[in-house]
Amino acid sequence: MSDHGRISRRVFLTRLGGVTLSLGSMPWWLPRVAFGKDPYAGGVWLAGDHHIHTKYSPDGQYEIIEQVTQARRHGLSWCVITDHGGPRHDKVVVEQAYPELLAARKRHPAVHVFQGLEWNVPEADHGTVILPPTPDEAKIIAEFERRYDSKNFSLTKLPARTEKDAVEAVKYLQSLTPKPLFFVNHPARTGRVSPMEMRAWAGAGPDVTRGFEGAPGHQAASLIHAHRGHYHKSPVSSSWHGYPEESYRTFGGYDWYVAKVGGLWDSLLGEGRPWYITANSDAHRHHSDHRLVDPGTYLIKGHVTPTTQPVTDPGAHGNIDFWPGEYSKTWVYATHAEPMAVLSALRSGSMFTVHGDLIDRLELRAKSADSMAPMGGTLMLEKRGEAVDLTVRMREASGENFGGLRPRLHHFDLIVGDILGPAADRSVMVNESTRVLVQVSVKEMQREGPWLSYRHRFDRFEKDFYIRLRGTNRDLAEPEMDSLTVNPWEDLWFYSNPVMVRIRKT
Repeated sequence: MSDHGRISRRVFLTRLGGVTLSLGSMPWWLPRVAFGKDPYAGGVWLAGDHHIHTKYSPDGQYEIIEQVTQARRHGLSWCVITDHGGPRHDKVVVEQAYPELLAARKRHPAVHVFQGLEWNVPEADHGTVILPPTPDEAKIIAEFERRYDSKNFSLTKLPARTEKDAVEAVKYLQSLTPKPLFFVNHPARTGRVSPMEMRAWAGAGPDVTRGFEGAPGHQAASLIHAHRGHYHKSPVSSSWHGYPEESYRTFGGYDWYVAKVGGLWDSLLGEGRPWYITANSDAHRHHSDHRLVDPGTYLIKGHVTPTTQPVTDPGAHGNIDFWPGEYSKTWVYATHAEPMAVLSALRSGSMFTVHGDLIDRLELRAKSADSMAPMGGTLMLEKRGEAVDLTVRMREASGENFGGLRPRLHHFDLIVGDILGPAADRSVMVNESTRVLVQVSVKEMQREGPWLSYRHRFDRFEKDFYIRLRGTNRDLAEPEMDSLTVNPWEDLWFYSNPVMVRIRKT
């Protein structure tokens, strides 16, 4: 596409006023508020991964049952099978892959296995679509792929090609009952997902578009001296011109959109948007697996096939993944250990992300005189000048992680930013009010066994703001741009999702 064409399609998004919602009054989601009750009582923490590939992806390898078995082995309670959309893949989902997914559910009843798709988003990059478990879930995802996947084509239909197609696709997801979820995958990797697109998708699907991967998969890449997260690209003609060179790399294993305080994520939160982050494996092929795969059978049989070809160069395979749950986890706090409760937690931002099992519990509470709200929730105050008490509780790892190390938290950052309302400029990707309010070392926290706690008081609440956390095992003020030789097991971070504090409108 020419540069002129690229500018034109961005103009489409800039002018897409029809799907812009009134953020100031928060009409599109119900704040999760617990009046006078502990929001972390009575539920259950469940670790999961929403981005997993199998032999039904052209660059995959494993059986569905094998990936679910590995998820269970590495401590996951839920996972999403998200094979790539592709030529006639919609038929493969229904006829071949789905029966195997059902068999995996039967084999591992303790793991909630969701039908999903890594959607090739028209004129953008990739996204995870997660379907609620229903008798027709495979047919629904296949129909969505047939209509809207940019790489799905047949003799009678061309793929969806334009950003208008992408917006229509999200509207289609929004129209479904029960509603699915959509998260943007590895958002900064290619620079093809602009701030305007994310705002357009959020407007088109206010109940389904819920954020992006804060920490992409492929975290084992640096073990073979490749770029962590497979973030190795540079700007090209299809990339949005506003992103700097550094955004094409990870920082402490996290996407630049998230790691940069006051960056794109904070600009979306600063509008009051329910925009949340996840972490996952993007598991295709394990870094220790040196077998070769024949991708040529994908177009013929609908799946790749292992070969018996001998491996002469163990590094030639290029495998850069951990197993699901081995390194990256998204922990959700759900009301019950059942699939719809997991989806509800993902939709509401009741979750945190972590690498290397640095922590396995994180409770974030904002409390006024008569109300309390957790991660993903909104604390509504009656008037200005009220005090807000913040309580942080987290649990350190009790043993070795899957890298054979026992991680130790060094500190966490308490990050705050103002909620400024809808941005007039849909391309904005900064929130200058966001800052690290305080960096808290483990020594400054109260310890009770494996639990660490900290309290902070905001004496006078004068304007809407949000609070989020990040922590690490390293003595660093900020995460560093990842080198080709960084050991992911020695560079661990966690990030919370935000809690918002707002004044009730009268």
